[in-house]
Parts: sequence; C-alpha cells; structure tokens
Amino acid sequence: MSHALFSSFDIDAGTRLLLKEIAHEPGIVNAKRLLDAGCGTGIIGVCLAASCPDMDVVMRDRDFRAVSFSARNAARNGLAVELRGLGGARLEPCRKRHFSKIKVAERNAVPMIAEAGLLCEPDGRGPYDVVLSNLPAKAGPLVLAQYFSTVRAELLRDGGIFAFVIVTPLAEQARAWCAEAGFSLRRTVSTKNHMVAIAQVPEGSSTASPGAASGRWFSRYVRSHVEKRIAGALLAWDGIQGLSEFDEPSYATTCALSLARKVFAGLLVRRALVIEPGVGIAPLWVQTVLGPQEIVLKSHDTLALAASSHNLGHAGRHNAVLMLEPFFLQAQLQAGQPSNRPSNAGLEYGGQLAPASTDAIILFLEDIPKFDIAAYYWPLISKVLKRGGAVVITAESTQTERVARQKPSGFSKSPFAEHKKGWDAIAFLRD
Repeated sequence: MSHALFSSFDIDAGTRLLLKEIAHEPGIVNAKRLLDAGCGTGIIGVCLAASCPDMDVVMRDRDFRAVSFSARNAARNGLAVELRGLGGARLEPCRKRHFSKIKVAERNAVPMIAEAGLLCEPDGRGPYDVVLSNLPAKAGPLVLAQYFSTVRAELLRDGGIFAFVIVTPLAEQARAWCAEAGFSLRRTVSTKNHMVAIAQVPEGSSTASPGAASGRWFSRYVRSHVEKRIAGALLAWDGIQGLSEFDEPSYATTCALSLARKVFAGLLVRRALVIEPGVGIAPLWVQTVLGPQEIVLKSHDTLALAASSHNLGHAGRHNAVLMLEPFFLQAQLQAGQPSNRPSNAGLEYGGQLAPASTDAIILFLEDIPKFDIAAYYWPLISKVLKRGGAVVITAESTQTERVARQKPSGFSKSPFAEHKKGWDAIAFLRD
C-alpha cells in the first residue's frame, strides 16, 4: 500500500466486493487474457494471476506510481512481471525480496504486464477475454460512458466479460451505459455503497477492433475552454475531466508563474522542465514567454501528461518530451535488437535527463504523508540544472520551508517569492 495512492491503509470495500463476486465466475477464472483497468496497487491483477496460472494478466492505471506498486507487489508475491512505460518501453523495476511464506503455483502464462494507461485510450494489447475494473467516479460521466463503449467495441472478444464495481450514486447510470454500449447485463450485486455488475458481449456479435477510435479518444476528457491572462501572458487551454484548473488557474499556478516571470527574466532558456504540470498552464506559459527549444514534462499522472501535451499542441508545440515519475531506467537491449538510445542530446541512454542539460525548472510539490518529497527532488534538480539556471518551487507553506532548509550547496535562494492563500513559490539560482 502507499500513502500516495487510493485506499492507502487497506483494500477498499469496492475491490473486496468485486473479488468476492468474480471468484466463482467460470468465464472469468478460466479466461486466457485479462485486463485489470485502473489497477491501483495491483490487488485484483495479482490475485487473479496467483490463482489462475494459465491467465495472461495486464494491469493498467493512470497513475504510474500505482503501476510501479502493482509491478512491485506482483514480483514480491513471486510472479513474473514486466514494467512498461510510455510507448510500451520496457523498464527496469526496483528489486525487492519476495514476501516471506508466500507460495504461488507455477505459472504457464506469459509474465504479467504493468503499464501506464488511461480509460478510453487505445490498447494495442487487446482484445481480452475479461476486463475488470473498480471504476473511478472522479473520471466523470462522459468519460465513463465512453469507456463502456470502448470496452465493448475495442477491448473484449466476442462473448467477453466486463466485470466492474462502481459507487452506488452511479449505479443506475452504469446500467444505462451497459445497455447503450450493447452489453448483456448478466447480474448485479448491490450494497449500501457499491454495485458490482457482470456484463457480457453477446455471442455472435461483432468482434473487438483495437484502436478503432484512436484519433478521437481524448475528446471525451475535454470539459471546458478557458482564456486567461496570467503573469503577463494571454493563455488558452482546455479544461480536462479529472484535473483541476478547468475554469481558473490554481493559487499554486498563479504563485509559480508570477515568480517565474521575475526569476526567469533575461534568462536564455533552451530547455525547460516542468514537473507535475497538471492541465498544462505552466508549460503554456513557458512556451509563450520563454520560447525554449524544448519543453520536458515529468509527472506520475499520465492524464496530466496527456492534457499538457494536448494543450501545448493547440498552441503549436507538438514535440514536448514526456517523462514518467518515478523514473526507471529502460531495460537493456538484447544483442541484435535495434537501439532505443534517444536522439536528443539532453537525454542519456535509458531515457534519463542528462547532467547540466536544463536552464529553467518549475516544480509543483505534492504533499505525500510520511514522505519527504523535497529531499526526493533536490538530487534531480542538482543534477540537471545548468549553472546560471533557476528553479521555481511551489507548494504549501510548510513544504517550502522544508525545501529551503534542505537546499544543497551550489544554490542561492532568490530574494523574490510569492504567497497566496496558503501557497508559496520560492526560487533558487544555480551558482
């Protein structure tokens, strides 16, 4: 479990109910290929892989931290697993000891796959016999309705099963989404807070067509269009379902960009790095005001990366470099395989940022309980920021105090700072 993820102390009630209801479903436990969509820490996927040795299991989640925990939990339970990044790149996960006293049957299936992915995003690994999901209410009704159609049209084979759990306030809508997508609703089980449904693609209906809507899938995430003048720049962006700042910039963004306008003034910026860019307002400001040759976006949230890339694309920037957080080196290639060494000189082999390769950094710090995130990011900043470069760090006031205390040698704190409604932005110059 993780303090940074949903249900950080125990398996949530919805997942428990779903596992209970699918345990004796022959069409599920005897399936050959299964997708755990929105896998979280991997509870569902790991349970199925451990108990069904012939089943190929793919685990996907919007949050790459969740994906990383899923891969870790699979490995620690003695299950072979591959961690995949953007574009399917195979990554080297951290190695941990197996949990003691855990024994799983020898598997005949291929290694499990844990990878980042969004609901409705085209999935080249389909079609599947089964799709399981603890559906996130925060995805919003438009995205969820589209996902039912995506599962039916692109992810499931003829006769395939879609088993899901959803919160009770959305239960009736979920029944309607099943009908609209063309599912046969076999049965439902309801409690005070959740509903589990077992739906099936009718036998003899059309088979799945992976990627059929590949060019249109992200449009369901768009919920608004905004134009605002922020820190001296007129910016326009699409608000995205599942992310904040769909109608106004946050206090954190306002602080960060007001300070960036002062700190980055006169700085020649060839490469800029934005960490946790959200909907993409900060990258848009960087594009408009600083005009760098390259913008790098780094986040654990693949929706934030997709949203920022989407909004930058509308502003004419189509080549932003996207990087997942936490960072894992790309796996070493076998002899004879084509090289995946990045052509960009600012990236090292394995996909990591090269030393002294970045002129300007904007970092939005998250508050993760019992985790010193400031200490986590200072080594990265120290490595990649050039001499003469600057970093703007925005967080809640208690966090920025810790950032300043942990400042390593070689950095000077800027005399400029911004504060608004409990949020602080501070800056440091690389000596």
